[in-house]
Amino acid sequence: MSNPAILRKIKALASIKIIQVSCGDFHSLALSEDSQVFSWGKNSEGQLGLGINTPKQAIPERVRSLEGIPVAQVAAGGAHSFALGLSGTCFGWGSNKSGQLALTRKKFNVQSYKPVSVGALKTLDVTYISCGHEHTAVLTQDGRVFTFGDNGFGQLGYESSIHVREPKHVERLDGPVSQIDCGSYHTLAYVYTTGQVVAFGRGPSCTSNPTQPETPRDICDMTCLISAEDLEDTQVKHIFAGMYADFVTTQKGAKSRGVSKKTLPKISQIKESLLKKWIAVTIGSDEYYLAKSEIAVIFSSPACLTGSFLKKRVNGKNTSIDVDLKRAGNNFKKLTQIEWISSMINTCLEERLLKALPSHSPHQEALLIFLLLPECPVMNDTKNSRSLVISFAKAICEMSQQSLQVLKQCWKSLQASSLNTLVQMLKTAVYGHYYTIKPLLETLREVHEVNKVTCQLPESTFYIDGFLHFFDFWGECHKMILRDENLEEGMPCIFYDFPFIFDLPCRMQLLQMYSRMKVLKSEEMTYPTQGQASVFKLMVRRPHIVEDTLRQLSQAEVSDLLKPLLVGFINEIRPETGVISEFFHCIFEEMTNPKYGLFMYPDNGPYMWFPTNPKFKKKEYYLFGILCGLSLLHFNAANLPFPLALYKKLLGRKPSLEDLKELSPVVGKNLQVILSQKMDDTDAMVYFSIYWDENTADLVTNGKSIPVNQTNKKEYVSKYVDYIFNDSMKTIYEEFHRGFYKLCDWKTVQFFRPEELKTAIIGNTDYDWKQFEMNSVYTSGYDKSHPTIRLFWVAFHKLSLAEKKKFLLFLTGNDRLSVRNLSVTRIVFRCPTTFSENDSLRSLTCHNILDLPQYSTMKRMRKALQVAINNFRGFVSPETEPQ
Repeated sequence: MSNPAILRKIKALASIKIIQVSCGDFHSLALSEDSQVFSWGKNSEGQLGLGINTPKQAIPERVRSLEGIPVAQVAAGGAHSFALGLSGTCFGWGSNKSGQLALTRKKFNVQSYKPVSVGALKTLDVTYISCGHEHTAVLTQDGRVFTFGDNGFGQLGYESSIHVREPKHVERLDGPVSQIDCGSYHTLAYVYTTGQVVAFGRGPSCTSNPTQPETPRDICDMTCLISAEDLEDTQVKHIFAGMYADFVTTQKGAKSRGVSKKTLPKISQIKESLLKKWIAVTIGSDEYYLAKSEIAVIFSSPACLTGSFLKKRVNGKNTSIDVDLKRAGNNFKKLTQIEWISSMINTCLEERLLKALPSHSPHQEALLIFLLLPECPVMNDTKNSRSLVISFAKAICEMSQQSLQVLKQCWKSLQASSLNTLVQMLKTAVYGHYYTIKPLLETLREVHEVNKVTCQLPESTFYIDGFLHFFDFWGECHKMILRDENLEEGMPCIFYDFPFIFDLPCRMQLLQMYSRMKVLKSEEMTYPTQGQASVFKLMVRRPHIVEDTLRQLSQAEVSDLLKPLLVGFINEIRPETGVISEFFHCIFEEMTNPKYGLFMYPDNGPYMWFPTNPKFKKKEYYLFGILCGLSLLHFNAANLPFPLALYKKLLGRKPSLEDLKELSPVVGKNLQVILSQKMDDTDAMVYFSIYWDENTADLVTNGKSIPVNQTNKKEYVSKYVDYIFNDSMKTIYEEFHRGFYKLCDWKTVQFFRPEELKTAIIGNTDYDWKQFEMNSVYTSGYDKSHPTIRLFWVAFHKLSLAEKKKFLLFLTGNDRLSVRNLSVTRIVFRCPTTFSENDSLRSLTCHNILDLPQYSTMKRMRKALQVAINNFRGFVSPETEPQ
């Protein structure tokens, strides 16, 4: 007589709360309250899910491939295993020789050594799984049963080949089912609407040898083991199938055909009732310590936290994001308002959950935790950025490419508000840790790539505010040059690697410094001991401003042009920086004037373009390009009425029909009509030729004889657009392009978008005059409540837009705002003691100073403003200071 079985405690699981256990032929599975899956036993077919290098495992080991997944159930078969996620996703591993995993890819024909998501079951809304020796049965939310795997004894419930590798509906069941269970070679099902327990396959009643038959045969057909009539005063509670015996438990009561399901213990989750209980507990009470224990379990486990906010499963509906982020955010907010709970959540995240993030999981269910965490207020607290957010970002940076792609797909499905929450969390952490920001910026870059596809957030969302004030631009430029010259391989350059975090003023600052530093380094190599002038001076006569400027630009070295600019107006003012805006305003105003003739204005419209037959030599366009680059490098806003097409060309992008509509609405509209209407050769009046800028040209060889029809009209429009933006002005544009990039380095300009480059060059005319007033500063006895100041603002706000722009020109030397001055342009008011009410307004443009006499009447104030805006040319010597 053999020794009786001895029960032994499994020491490896002694400190872990296990809520489910399932046993196969030679292996076992266990599920803990925090959703960890353990396996042990034989692993010859991969049934433990621990990989190919583990033939057997005597001590329970975590199935790491399932980490982070909220698991609802584990099921062990002969030599295969399943885990059912709370979201309804099924994961199978182990033997697949008979198709018992429902994995049809060739690589899984025999077995899988790690859990794999079973795509064939994803849309079935599976709620329960049971495994036999080499077959599997699943129960769906609507009461259907699907089976797959070995069918040698009819255990799948339908006639088929011996091996079925895809789930197939068991149609012969007489009604919806609420419970299933598999024996080794048979299956049980409880049809709750009829009260029947049905069996199919080779069950305990069959006495034949269980050796697998060579061909499918109907050994034990579908039979009713128990009917409603057999249970007069009871109903079925649970059904159990074994190899040699089946069991049914019942419960007393009136005959009922209500739904009776197997209730399995669940992993820990935040429920509404639990939330209310935590918030209401008294510190120090028994309930308080129980609440702390419950919070610790959930907020230490990525799976439990994710499982707490999974969306309710709806038959036949799949959502791209399975977690309810709005509900999660609301619950997190309620919890973190309680100080002791907030502190505990912070500790759990820092010490456990963030260290357990499933960075290498390929499963979406596991990666949902990365969507949930940004919704938690403690993650957005600047005090926690180093301990929490940087760890969060590092986990994303450590992801495999496969895992990262899955996460990015999730990000693509986020609403704009949730994506913005993620971005702001990362940016908040950047503000406090300027020298450990690489993981944060790398994560931001991945989010930015997603946003480029979805366009959920404006580009400005990713800008790091304040970079202009704390960032080491000079040091960054030095790194950029070293990397350009391959002197420091792998040299980290924030601008090169993360250009999207820099706003337009920062990009312009980098452009200026980078261009100047390259010249300085070149000079050091060429003239190591020779002293160089530190500025570039332009002296011009106002009536001959173009002639004087172009002569001096053509004679200057590039290294001189990249130095800080000083401008002097002969017989008016000595060279200084304060008149640069006035200088650029005057020269661009003259050179872009239609009467000057450097550019043509299609349809006499507001935009200019390069002429087909220029009357100036190409050198003039080269110098104009230098002038534009010089203006940009000095942060000047220039009135250059080019369409967006120019900035596209400067960045190597191709202008489109939409750009032509901007330059010439008449031509653009006509071409659009051609694309829209149906064309026929017989009535075509359009040929492959073009009339542009008083010139006729063929778009193709012998184009005047080739009519435009339905088949070639797209080619015609494309060549038309190409001619205007490329062929018609190729030579002079190339000179302009060469001049512009003589000063502005391509390596930094390339990171601008066309719209940004346009704004950088021409500034902004979206004036906020109320903000202009609020920005202003009052000195020398003035304050905002002074009677004269009140008179000034009343009179100013009554001016027309054109008059206000003229006043801006009088004050600053420019009638538009540069990018750097959009929000800070202001008036610095002074009250000169030597001025009387008869004196006029005086401006010092270098400092935006307005010397304002103490006018006592509105009539005098209006007259003074009119004098100022109508006489804004020329300068008063800045040496004349008020007493």
